Amino acid sequence: MTNSRNGDFGDPRYAKVKDPGYADGPGYADGPGYADGPGYADGPGHAKVEDPRYADSPGYADDPRYSYVDDPAYMDFGDVNESAGPSARRSAGGVLVAGASTLAVLLLLGSIYALGIMKRAPTPPPAPAAPSASAKLAALAHSYLVVATPSDKQLNAEEDAYAGNEHDNIAAAETDLRQEVATERLFDTQLAAIKFPAAIESIVQALIKANESQFGVTERQAGSTTLAQLQSLDAERKAGGAVVEAQVALIRKALHLPSVPTS
Repeated sequence: MTNSRNGDFGDPRYAKVKDPGYADGPGYADGPGYADGPGYADGPGHAKVEDPRYADSPGYADDPRYSYVDDPAYMDFGDVNESAGPSARRSAGGVLVAGASTLAVLLLLGSIYALGIMKRAPTPPPAPAAPSASAKLAALAHSYLVVATPSDKQLNAEEDAYAGNEHDNIAAAETDLRQEVATERLFDTQLAAIKFPAAIESIVQALIKANESQFGVTERQAGSTTLAQLQSLDAERKAGGAVVEAQVALIRKALHLPSVPTS
């Protein structure tokens, strides 16, 4: 027997055309099992076109589970806003809204804090400490010396000039006396302007009164017509000066100033 793999179909077991067992039998050629049978050509088992299980079945073509055309979830994966679906868009939008809200809150808090700083009343500087009694007294002593020192110097110069003129030059002597009166009046005015405590102020008023009494004599002396008349009033004027010097000594003592020698 020739091997069928060599193409020899002489063996009736392989002559499928002439052997009725194969040619006309239903087994292969004309049998319904293969050619006309429903198994392959016309049978519903393999004819997928006419078989309703494949042709009209919604299994693939029309089943929405496998249709990618109209489902927005599979159309585009590049844009989160259009392709990631409503939940993804809501998540992204929620992050943006939350960030914007946090920034707005921070800006509002910063504005409130800045306004609070601007409206906050500045802390007033501490009040300066009240000067002590000794400091007040030292200030009053300084004010007194500012007035008395130049006045005393001026009076000494005018008195020296009068002493040089009273024996032989009545006109010059009388001018010197009038200068002394002007100096004393200026001193009284400046001294009265200082705000002394009541205890010292009473001494100041006594000094001013003594001065007025003294330069009253000086004015009469300056009106003398003769040198003798002029010289006769020297003692009275010097007596008035002693009263003035006594008040000056009291003021200097009250102000803790050293005493000055009497003339």
